Amino acid sequence: MAAMVFRHSTTLEPVVSFLARQLHMQLSMGARVLWLVPGGSGIAVAVRTAHALQAHHAPFAQLTVTLTDERYGPVGHTDSNWAMLETAGFSLPGATLMPVLTGVSRKETTRLFAKALADALEQATYRIGLFGIGADGHTAGILPGSIAAVSDELAEAYDAGTFERITITPRVIEQLSEVVAYAAGEEKWPTLATLIATGADISTQPAQALKHAVHTTLFSDYQLSST
Repeated sequence: MAAMVFRHSTTLEPVVSFLARQLHMQLSMGARVLWLVPGGSGIAVAVRTAHALQAHHAPFAQLTVTLTDERYGPVGHTDSNWAMLETAGFSLPGATLMPVLTGVSRKETTRLFAKALADALEQATYRIGLFGIGADGHTAGILPGSIAAVSDELAEAYDAGTFERITITPRVIEQLSEVVAYAAGEEKWPTLATLIATGADISTQPAQALKHAVHTTLFSDYQLSST
């Protein structure tokens, strides 16, 4: 487990710049790239990063994109992370895009997602994920105390109350070459303090799994203590 690099940032620009630079460099070198993108507050970062890559004429033929997590339902439903990405303007012409929802049962959707993840992880030579972190310590669709936090599978589905979630698990995160995480807002600072300073159990603070990638960079408006 590599050390997590912390970068103080009060805006999205440094996150977008860093993520776009890493992706552009790998694609330009001919790497087969897998990029995992989130929903929620991470949508704005993903969309702006995609725009930056297009502006710099990055080659997308060897880029595969899928979600870190999805809310189960009909294809294109209002709360779908993929639908919200598309509505926000996420576009990478020439890339292989892999939405999670395909119109089948939740169980079959999860099985197909796990198979797609396994294939994509095996084929990629560079695997990068963009992640948010919640005030409760969750990341992707991995909530504290959920089956996803302790699963040995690549993908899990469960009823999280508000939504039926389908998500990657820590088993995917530990196979990533790079994690870029962004968490802003004072309500998240106590969680970030614990994340940075301790090795809390993944089952209680799933964001700890982000430290298990080869390289992890956390951007946040949280101020590290000088003492």
